Amino acid sequence: MFIPLIIALSQPVNIAQAQPCKLSVINDEETNSCPLSTGIFASKEWTIKLSYWEPGAYVLKGINRVNGKKINATGSEVRGTVDRPQYPFSEERSETLYLVTFQRGDRNTIRLEIFADTVPVYNQLLHKTSSNDPFFGR
Repeated sequence: MFIPLIIALSQPVNIAQAQPCKLSVINDEETNSCPLSTGIFASKEWTIKLSYWEPGAYVLKGINRVNGKKINATGSEVRGTVDRPQYPFSEERSETLYLVTFQRGDRNTIRLEIFADTVPVYNQLLHKTSSNDPFFGR
C-alpha cells in the first residue's frame, strides 16, 4: 500500500542571488555597478594608490615599504559581485596579476592579492590612509 508523502513549506523559500558587477563605457560615459574604492591604502609592507585614469580604465600605483619594489599597473575590468567587487590589474610585459577586492560596506579596507604566474605570493588587508603618506611620494 502506498501512503502519499506531502511536504509543504509554510513560507516560500527566497534564495537571494548575488548580483554580478557590470561595467560599460558608451560615449566616454562609464556605468559601473561596482565603483572603485579610490584613495591611498597601506599596510606594514605596501602603500598603494587606486584611481581612475579615464572612463572604464583604472590605475594601481604602489611601493613596497620593505624592498622598494614599485607597482604601476592598469585595469579595465571589474569582477565579483556588487557586495564584493574585484578589480584585476596588470603591468605591461609582466606575468604578475594584482587583484584588489573590497566590501561595499567597508570602503576603507581593501584586500591586495599578488599572483606571479598564477601562484599567490601576497594576500593582505590594507587600510585607507591620509593622502600625504610619506612612502607614496618616493
